[in-house]
Amino acid sequence: MAKPSVTPRSLQTRISHLLKHWPSDAVRPASVSVQTYLQSHLAQKRTEGSPQSQATSAPKPTGELSEASVNALTSLLSDRFARRYPLSQKVRYPASDPDHYDNLIREFDEAPNRDWFGRLKKRLGGILRLS
Repeated sequence: MAKPSVTPRSLQTRISHLLKHWPSDAVRPASVSVQTYLQSHLAQKRTEGSPQSQATSAPKPTGELSEASVNALTSLLSDRFARRYPLSQKVRYPASDPDHYDNLIREFDEAPNRDWFGRLKKRLGGILRLS
């Protein structure tokens, strides 16, 4: 049985849904974020549908966003793989340093909001700890 073909309109709707619900990453620059990538493809789909798109030479993304890519992003957004393949407690809390991943998540949450003095204090604390 063949799969039904996906219309560009439904693909555009799914991309809009991903844009609306995808969490922003405070550490990653906006120029390489998932939102920027999806917006460029959404803008491309909109300009392809307009009759004046052949006359204008707008920069287009290098590759076409396929249905499989949108399916993969939707799966990541809904945590389908985390629910299907859960991590064991030994992986999540290793015996050598049980708080390692909790500390890592806390550091990623705090780092974008840290001021110049906070960054210097953190760096000096790491240097003095190592020596």
